[in-house]
Amino acid sequence: MQTGQSQKYLLEARELIIGYPQRTISGPLNLHISQGDGLGIIGANGSGKSTLLRTILGHLMPVAGEVRFLGLPVNEDSLSFRQLVAVQVTDGTFFEELTVAEHLELVARGHKLSSWKSLVAEELEFFELHLVADLLPHELSSGQRRKLLLAASLIRPAQLLILDEPEQRLDLRIKAKLYDRLATLRKSGTTVLAVTHDPQLLRHSLGQALLLNEDHGELIEAAVGAQWLER
Repeated sequence: MQTGQSQKYLLEARELIIGYPQRTISGPLNLHISQGDGLGIIGANGSGKSTLLRTILGHLMPVAGEVRFLGLPVNEDSLSFRQLVAVQVTDGTFFEELTVAEHLELVARGHKLSSWKSLVAEELEFFELHLVADLLPHELSSGQRRKLLLAASLIRPAQLLILDEPEQRLDLRIKAKLYDRLATLRKSGTTVLAVTHDPQLLRHSLGQALLLNEDHGELIEAAVGAQWLER
């Protein structure tokens, strides 16, 4: 993660204060995130992790300061922003009339991926969803629903991948595969930003952590962040 101003960053937060008009949660924060960087967002409950994520995505207006993506103010309605940013959120929604496989097909074809059939098959296999590919969302367990959300965010190309507690409700085998995959994505140039409570994700897949406190954020090395999570 770079701190200078000599390059065009993928994602920037400038003097960012997050919260609501009636209540400030954290800030000011300054982040300069480049292509291929990894950042884990950590902190105690109520420290503003989800609020920061919503602000970065443009779902919530900053109290002060700004967030920029590729040099421009974040605009969630921008076609280019939606094409370049893939998101997995904890409370993701589904089309209840579409099967697991059809959800992934919708994402892949929506991003005009010519090899969408093989990509859907690969994601189903990776997340061990192939045996439930024809089920509807309401027929899935909570863990399977989480896998589907992750698969939908990973099947498509993205310059920035944003994940909200991706480790939740996954077994150890899938976690290990996912963390290897995120590390590989970073090596290929994808920037990964994740709210997490898992020290292993920080150590294995992300380079740095942002430790949010009640009124500020502190950038620390991933190993230090992992130690904080293990306290």
